[in-house]
Amino acid sequence: MNIHWLKITDSTNLDAWAGRDSEPDGTVWCAAYQRAGRGQRGNRWESAEGENLMFSILFKPRRMRAADQFVLSQVCAVGVARYLKDKGAGPVLVKWPNDVYIGSRKVCGMLLENALSGDTLSVCVAGIGININQRTFPPELPNPTSLLLSLEEKAGRGLERMDVRRELDGVLEHILGLYGRIGEDGTVPGLDEEYGRMLFRLGEEAEFEETEYFTGGQPRRFRGRILGVEKETSRLVVRHCDGRVSGYYFKEIKYIL
Repeated sequence: MNIHWLKITDSTNLDAWAGRDSEPDGTVWCAAYQRAGRGQRGNRWESAEGENLMFSILFKPRRMRAADQFVLSQVCAVGVARYLKDKGAGPVLVKWPNDVYIGSRKVCGMLLENALSGDTLSVCVAGIGININQRTFPPELPNPTSLLLSLEEKAGRGLERMDVRRELDGVLEHILGLYGRIGEDGTVPGLDEEYGRMLFRLGEEAEFEETEYFTGGQPRRFRGRILGVEKETSRLVVRHCDGRVSGYYFKEIKYIL
């Protein structure tokens, strides 16, 4: 594997974009600390120095249609989920589109940034943060956990810290293994089904919020149940308690946690 190890950087995503022309497909940048790590919706990614995995993968897929780009989000989310399951964590769930949870707590966040060339995807940079060894978190984070905390809770005792470099090899084995199985049709056999089975809050009545991107005005809260992800559009499909069924693109719906 081609991995650039960095002690400190502004953002591994920025490093990956800087190397998009000179580095090969599958190159990874991993930092002990990021000064300006970013998450979804413009949020800052908070992580204690040296305790977790913060890395970016440069994907340069061949002949992938722009319409099929969601498969890369699935590859990363399911790859991380498989790694966590291998470590003994569970239940492992994916909060659409690509946050990874252990039970009701967030252990991993992602930010995928794409560049298009006509109707094809030329470059994707996947920035991924996985809480590995961190035991304490800023109070403003609503529901964080780490792999170590989850395993300690399961074991009922304290455990040794993990070697993050070794853990990165395990994560990449799963992600890049799935990536290598993407066919000419832009799919991985069985991936849609595996991703769908792991959806956070699938079939559970819960509270959501339609954002201004969906309503065109004020946000609107409602209760409903997730039915799944629409294959053609990658929208999250939710049945409202009044029976209506709606599909939501990214940023159009928020989970109320």
